Amino acid sequence: MQDNLALLLKLYRRPRAAMSDIMDGASLLFAALAVLVVSALAELPTLAAVARLDAAAAASSGAAAETVPLPASSADLGGLLAASSATASLTTVFALGLLYVPAALLLATLFESIGSFGVAFRRDYGSLLVCTLMAWAAANLPVTLAGAAAAAALPPMEGTLVRGGLRAAGAAYFTVLMAAGVRTVLGTRTVSALAVAVLAWAALLLQPYLVLAASPFVLFWGWQFLSRDIGDVTFSFGARQSFKRHLVAATVNPRDAEAHYQLGLIHQQRGQDDLAAERFRKAVEIDPTEVDAHYQLGRLARRQGRHPEAIAHFERVVARAPAHARHEVWREIGGTYLEFGEAGHARWALERYVEQRPHDPEGLYRLAVALRALGEHEAGRQALVRCVEAADTAPRYRRHEVRRWRKLAAADLAARP
Repeated sequence: MQDNLALLLKLYRRPRAAMSDIMDGASLLFAALAVLVVSALAELPTLAAVARLDAAAAASSGAAAETVPLPASSADLGGLLAASSATASLTTVFALGLLYVPAALLLATLFESIGSFGVAFRRDYGSLLVCTLMAWAAANLPVTLAGAAAAAALPPMEGTLVRGGLRAAGAAYFTVLMAAGVRTVLGTRTVSALAVAVLAWAALLLQPYLVLAASPFVLFWGWQFLSRDIGDVTFSFGARQSFKRHLVAATVNPRDAEAHYQLGLIHQQRGQDDLAAERFRKAVEIDPTEVDAHYQLGRLARRQGRHPEAIAHFERVVARAPAHARHEVWREIGGTYLEFGEAGHARWALERYVEQRPHDPEGLYRLAVALRALGEHEAGRQALVRCVEAADTAPRYRRHEVRRWRKLAAADLAARP
């Protein structure tokens, strides 16, 4: 309980790091209970208003019992509101779990190359759900407390307006936290993560229809069709948390470079480049022949604009494994030289890569850029044509991944036929 509460509070200080920790160690039960509690607290101003009505009615009944009837139904109204509060809390949990999270996963598969919806659902639903519930609780807790204070201190009309503004602020804060969650869980770009967090709100328009899920008929057939997927989700969520714990435990061994490398991959997928680089460096310190870690350090250095350092890591890779990552190390070398302004070296590396991977759109496009930079415009045009053809004939599951390179190649051909 204490650890989960600390993770919830960490969202206010370091949301990206908190999302990563929530994935690894948060309890789904605690997250759901947090949403239930915060949702119930949100109804306190309404219940307080009913209590004030009871008090006013009791005070007036002594003076004018025969003309002002005691609103005996106010107690019943309070009970109904309490029941409504519990129902609203449960509805919030189900709306987030059954509508918002699946919509976010579907949108992410449309914006990024993270696999099909079925694959993403089985792999990431549990992690994204716990992050979503924690984000909702963290975003709405201060809003709820401030709303209760406003309702107690302000006249009814002004209090209602203030609470409406606070709800809007809570929704905006939840969207920001969810962008961090999507970025961390799914490894998407920041722009895509923000778009997913915003557009997934549309799924909540279906919330009134959640009452249908209470039908025994729907529950029976839903279990028949989804029981296997639900089992995969729970297994994947538990396995992911256990895997991270086991890796951390394995790093106690001063000679286990592989554990550090795998932890680096986890941090890299979550966009935590500094932590990833720290793990990769530790791996090569333990085992200088660890070419996988050198390769990832080179990619990180290239992404951060440290091109000489990136080349140094890639050279260590090709010295031991020239065909590393299905020859993609040569594409990385060529791209690094190209960004560094060394078109000649880039051409040499990219030609070597294209010899081995003649149908890779990215390699062909980068080679075309290098050739045109060297003044070989016809050879560059031919490479662009091959890039477009390679993208058009790529397997369907890769179309989204290579679409960027086809678009760039087609634009260059249109600008300079």
